[in-house]
This record gives sequence, C-alpha cells and structure tokens, in this order.
Amino acid sequence: MSTTLSPVRPSAHLCIETSSPSAGLVRVAVTGEIDLATAGEFYAALFGVLSTRLPARVDVDLAGVTFMDCTGLTVLVLVRRAASRIGCQLRVGDTQPIVRRVLELTGLLGVLTAAFAPAPLAPAGPASAASVAPDPAAVTQLSSWPAAA
Repeated sequence: MSTTLSPVRPSAHLCIETSSPSAGLVRVAVTGEIDLATAGEFYAALFGVLSTRLPARVDVDLAGVTFMDCTGLTVLVLVRRAASRIGCQLRVGDTQPIVRRVLELTGLLGVLTAAFAPAPLAPAGPASAASVAPDPAAVTQLSSWPAAA
C-alpha cells in the first residue's frame, strides 16, 4: 500500500497593525495564524515596538488570530521578558477561544492577560520621573529569531 503525502500548506498571512491611542501606550492588533512560519515576523514586530517606541504599556490584541502554536507562545514570553526589563507592561487580550485555550493549558493566561495595577505613587522630584520612564539602556538586543529550516 502506497501512501501519498500532501505538500505542507503555508500558514495564512499574518497581519500586524500598530497604533498609539495615548501617550505611552502602543496597541498591536494581530490577525492570521501565528506558527513556525510567521513567528519571526510576530517577534520582529513586537520587539521593534519595544526598542523603537519604548512604551510604558503594550496591548497585544489577538482577536483576529485563528491559530497559535508553541512558537507564538515563545514570542509572547520573550517579548514580555524584554518589556519588563525596560519597565513596560505587556498584556494580551481579546483572544479567540482556541488561542485562549492554549494560554490556559500552558498556564500563561493569567500572566499574559492580567489587568494592569496602577503604578505606586513615587515621591515628587526629578528622581521619580526617571524611575517611571522606560530605560532605553535596558533594551538588549536578543538574538534574532531563528529562521525556519
């Protein structure tokens, strides 16, 4: 008996749009599938927002994401770690049920979708402004996303 394998179909195109609805906030809306074929593009877009805009908060809107595998989760964890280094809060929201389930199963749902707590009040003076603003020196270049083999 002979088995024929169908060719691997490339993922749906990934569309990433960024906007800044208010000072210090960047909203990243993603549509499509986040998998091995598109994770590099997803990583580059999110890390680019962190390194060029130095926002205080990044909201990642996944309402249009129809599929996400472990490479998408890896991107979110890496970018969240980089964001915390510069004092930026990263939050994922508006997930489709399939993406929400992946986040639940991996224990990342609460971590990535947690509501932002208000920042504690700092004492008045020049030092307090510096402690609240993102620190550009804290943005480190992570190794580039590995290319698909």
